[in-house]
Amino acid sequence: MRCTLMVFASLLAMSGLAVAATPPTKNPTTAPSATPAPQVHVIVVDTMQYGPMPTGVRAGDIIEWVNRGILEHTATARDGRFDIDLKPGATVRMKATAGTVEVYCKFHPTMVATLVVK
Repeated sequence: MRCTLMVFASLLAMSGLAVAATPPTKNPTTAPSATPAPQVHVIVVDTMQYGPMPTGVRAGDIIEWVNRGILEHTATARDGRFDIDLKPGATVRMKATAGTVEVYCKFHPTMVATLVVK
């Protein structure tokens, strides 16, 4: 019995040494992203006009259209790339694509703006 206990203690001590001798593993690190996280740009529609168009919009950013008025509007691209219905109180998000686009409201033709996305 005493011999068995000594063998067990020896094995336990050796396993501890083996664990202690094992070099620690390095934690993998994530490389920094080459592209910045998308920014959210808000365009408020109210009083029969589009709010100021945001600057510095990049392809992949998010454009958030918010209708704070009591009338229904649209944010319609002349080139057809988007046509967003904005009911009163609505908020609609879209992903920006590169280019310069004229935006107008189908219901109110005097509502126009230019959105530039780099």
